[in-house]
Formats: sequence, C-alpha cells, structure tokens
Amino acid sequence: MSTSSVMRPGSVALVTGASSGIGQAVAEDLIEAGLRVICLGRSQEQLGKLFGMRDDSALPLALDVTDADFAERLESALPKGWREIDILIASAGSDVGGRRRFNEGVIEDWAQTIDTNVTGLMRVCHALLPAMLERGRGHVVTLGSVAGLYTYSGSAAYAPSKHAVHAFTDSLRKDFPDAPVRITEIMPGLVRTGFAAARHKGDTAKAEAWYDDSPGYLSAQDVSASVMFALSQPDNVNIAQILVMPTGDK
Repeated sequence: MSTSSVMRPGSVALVTGASSGIGQAVAEDLIEAGLRVICLGRSQEQLGKLFGMRDDSALPLALDVTDADFAERLESALPKGWREIDILIASAGSDVGGRRRFNEGVIEDWAQTIDTNVTGLMRVCHALLPAMLERGRGHVVTLGSVAGLYTYSGSAAYAPSKHAVHAFTDSLRKDFPDAPVRITEIMPGLVRTGFAAARHKGDTAKAEAWYDDSPGYLSAQDVSASVMFALSQPDNVNIAQILVMPTGDK
C-alpha cells in the first residue's frame, strides 16, 4: 500500500488562519506529525506566542490573505529552506458582523467576509499551486462549511462566501484531474472556537451564550482530525469532501 508523499517528516505545510481556532489546531497537529509549518495570521504577536519557540518546526508569519501583494510578500518573507510548500491548509475565515439580517449589517463587514473567505482563498491557492504542479506533488485543503450547502437567516454574506468556497474547490479539483496534486474541502458544522467572538466584534459573553444554547458543536481538534485523515491517504486517493457534523445537530 502506498503512502502520502506529502505527509512525511520535514515536508513544509502552510496554514492560513493559524493564530486561533481550526487553523491553530491543524498547525499543532502537523507539527506533532513531524512537518515544518508556516503559520500565517494577521497578528505576529499572537503567532509568536503560539509558535515562536518551536525551533525549526514552525515559522510564524504575519501576512493577510486579503493583501493584493500576497504572493510577492510571501515569497520575500520565506527563508530559502521553507519555499517548497507541499501542503496548503486554507483556513482563514471571517464572519464579522454576521448572524443578523442583511439590512441591519454594515456593508464593509459583508465585503470583508467575501474578501477573506473567497478572494483571499483564491489568492493563496494561485500563489502556491503552480509550484506544486511543477514539483509533481501537493495537497490543497480548503475549510468550507455546511453553510456552503444551505443558507439560514443572518447568513447573507457568510453563506454565499462558503457556497463560493464549495464551488471553487470543486472546480479546482476538476481543473487538474490528472495532476499529482490533491484537492480537498472540509465542511464542518458548528465549531466552538473564538470565531463567534470575532463575529460579535469581541463580545465573548454573547458568543459563549450562543454556543451554550446550541444543540451540539465540534471542537477545533475534531475538524483537524478530518484534515489529518485526508492528508494521510495514499497518493492515489483523493478525499474530495468531508462533511463533519456534531451529534445532536439536525
């Protein structure tokens, strides 16, 4: 039985949104598996606290996926030994100002959600995919959502953004049917992280009460386990999509 050519000690992975939540959990699991991980986020201070003392196993790097010059900034920021990136975990996401009716929200918040979740994702993939194709190996994992399959009240920006992630990932996989690069979408249901607090612009009490009132939720580690499962498959196996739901959620 063959094994994954990218999930080996010393391989380089890049994780966006690594400063918290799912991105942080995936970065931790990849480091534990012996990979070297470029941990991207917006706050160098937070990334340094989480990953700054990992010797050569982690490279914390403050870089915004919404930056129009993302590709150039990434290339100039990476030391020579970190440039052959075999794994991309695109987990940066936003729902700032979400869970409210469209007319009650702020258009700049809606635009930020689209820019981060859709344009930012495409920007990162466009920056990394060509080198993966040239080297003949690679795995791209996008973090979608069950909101990419259905909508709900208060999702006028977030659900469309995740529908776009779903369509983009599926299209990307079909663009390279014979290429040695795998494309996977992970679609979790409700995950209890700091995401709700960010949505409510730092109101942690409101966020925690919302989670407490939910019928069930996943942890960031639950979602990371699905990511690791997809990454660890033999090269001839592509896990196209994984839908991960908490028990109790109908």
